[in-house]
Amino acid sequence: MSGHPVTRGVAAHGRAVRVVEAGAVATTSAFAGGALLSQTVIVPTWRAMDPTVFLVHFGTSGPATGATLFPFELASVLLLGITTYRAVRRRRPARYVWALATASMIGTLLLVPIYFWHANAAMLDPSFPLQAVPAALTAWYGWNWARTGLGLLAAALTWAALAAD
Repeated sequence: MSGHPVTRGVAAHGRAVRVVEAGAVATTSAFAGGALLSQTVIVPTWRAMDPTVFLVHFGTSGPATGATLFPFELASVLLLGITTYRAVRRRRPARYVWALATASMIGTLLLVPIYFWHANAAMLDPSFPLQAVPAALTAWYGWNWARTGLGLLAAALTWAALAAD
């Protein structure tokens, strides 16, 4: 690369910023897509199962689903936080959109300790009552729609912010 060292440094910094932004969009979109797939395919399948079969199945598919989606969720919050901080600091046009996307993803993350840790742990407990499975899955379905909706909103906002900046 030729040119003045300062110019090269500025260009490299600009590329690094765009890589972080693209990572924020990609991880947020991956989380949102996975959450939507879970909500529209996996959870309805769980709800259609006999409670005994569900509890056995949930012992493997529940933790595997969480272990697949959670790293994307965490990476999204981290990358969006960095992106939002930079956007606000530099007073970029899409700073409020980035901030809303970050807030939405933080919301998905907050739902984990607010609801999902306890609910999942309860359904993983071998003594979970079979008669409680339908109501537990109905509640889980509702909470997961909230989480999925926040993820989808965040993904749409990241794409809008990326286009606006």
